[in-house]
Amino acid sequence: MNATEKFLATNAHVDEAAVQPLPNSRKVYIAGSRPDIQVPMREISQSDTDTAFGGEKNPHRHLNVRT
Repeated sequence: MNATEKFLATNAHVDEAAVQPLPNSRKVYIAGSRPDIQVPMREISQSDTDTAFGGEKNPHRHLNVRT
């Protein structure tokens, strides 16, 4: 890398949008075969799908959280 550490430290910042919570989502912990180990996931809530006979419920989706 060509940039010096001092240069990076003075100009480094995190975009505010990157640390805001995602809309319609929350962090959950899912237990697997061992209850003492839980995997962090992001639960996404979906809105209902419009149909001719009203609305159809959509299930929550779980996505892996990688940090």
